[in-house]
Amino acid sequence: MKALARARDQLIDDAVALVASGMSVPDAAATLGLSAAALYSRLAKVGVRTELQQKPRITPQQKADAVERVLAGEPVEKVAAAFDRSVNSVYRWVQQARQEKAGGNRDAVQPANTPEACAVTTPAHSKVDSVPAPMKTQAGHAPADHAEDRVKVGRGVQLSFEDRLTIQHGCSQGMSARQIATLLGRHHSVISREIARNGWEIIDDDGEKKVFYNARRAHTGAKARACRPKVRKLDDNPVLRAVVVACLARRWSPGRISVWLQHAFADDESMRISHEAIYSALYIQSKGSLRAELEAVMKTQDVLIRGGKRRKTRPRNAGVLTGKPWIKGAEITKRSPEVDDRAIPGHWEGDLVIGKGGKSALITLVERTSRYTLLGHLPTEHTSMTVIAAIQQMVKDLNAEQLKTITWDQGVEMAQTARVRIKDGCEVYFCDPHSPWQRPTNENTNGEIRRRFYKKGTDFAEVTPEHVAWVQDELNDTPRQVLGGATPR
Repeated sequence: MKALARARDQLIDDAVALVASGMSVPDAAATLGLSAAALYSRLAKVGVRTELQQKPRITPQQKADAVERVLAGEPVEKVAAAFDRSVNSVYRWVQQARQEKAGGNRDAVQPANTPEACAVTTPAHSKVDSVPAPMKTQAGHAPADHAEDRVKVGRGVQLSFEDRLTIQHGCSQGMSARQIATLLGRHHSVISREIARNGWEIIDDDGEKKVFYNARRAHTGAKARACRPKVRKLDDNPVLRAVVVACLARRWSPGRISVWLQHAFADDESMRISHEAIYSALYIQSKGSLRAELEAVMKTQDVLIRGGKRRKTRPRNAGVLTGKPWIKGAEITKRSPEVDDRAIPGHWEGDLVIGKGGKSALITLVERTSRYTLLGHLPTEHTSMTVIAAIQQMVKDLNAEQLKTITWDQGVEMAQTARVRIKDGCEVYFCDPHSPWQRPTNENTNGEIRRRFYKKGTDFAEVTPEHVAWVQDELNDTPRQVLGGATPR
């Protein structure tokens, strides 16, 4: 402790000596490796009174000179260093100068955020639009409704028409995005994104790529994209809306609808919509009446997809093998590793969906690679021999390559597999207790059946075999995101 006190006293003595010699407190702090605020407080404790040293005030003429240098293309950082001010201060001066030039009224220039304000009238003397797009390398005149529509510069501010003219000139001169960004005092990523969005490349006879950029077309497009409110795709495209409603009526999820549209309408860009837009039209009433239209089509108000309840806490004995005799020798740990990567088809997962009162049931078999689903109807009971006989009937048309393994939970309904084979060449394996994630595809399918077709508490004795067959066809005709929008068939 005494050594630390002596070092502190020596540090204060050095600081007092530096300040007494005429050095400023910030410079003395930098020399001693301290912060200026800490040094001020330490000097005050030892009785050395110092006033906070302020930078000299900037005169209006100096501000005007700084603004002129920035608008002339000099980097903002260099101008800020020349006047011993921060970059944000210089940005603020430029903003104030442009506001004064516009008349000092912040509302003098209205942003282009309405469809009417986005309408651009092409000047009669402009020849830009009469030339094919790749040849439009001249900016021509500014748009007829163009004004000084950017009163701020710096981070988070849109590019002005003058900025885009500078970008066009830089592209024509073969300058890089970083070089153009230096001229504008902007980050290079802003310029790179602007060129990627509105420019195009042409390969000349020598095989070299040349970037072309048209400032007027880029500025007009930017103003059009900034229109608010925008017309939503589902309101502007009745064909797309009808297809989305038809898919939702089949209880497809918005994510599946989005990827299926890309798969089914690969050559039609107008038939594209994100899953977020569908969710917004369904759940946010101010963003469309899709829910009301869907209720009219489905003739029910239960049209929204809702998640299940929270899972129960996993028991402490989860994963511990029990003494069930039919499991011995058929544990999932003895299953071939080729099943895990889903690269080879022929490996299935199975389970029961129990009906009302625990009497009736539905057998679900799902192939891990293609997600193809088979359903079996058990209207009265689900004993082991009944389940095995139903599965044998379900897989009778599958050959040895299409049916290699079946992974089941440890339910008693598969107890007879130890002495009765489902099919020659087909091995049955059992998951660990309370480990449904070892049959993820089958668990997801069971949940989808509950959400789309048979709610919890359904009595399968009242369900016809024809309806079960229809549900099986619906599941196999449903696009899957994991398959890139394709169906399991």
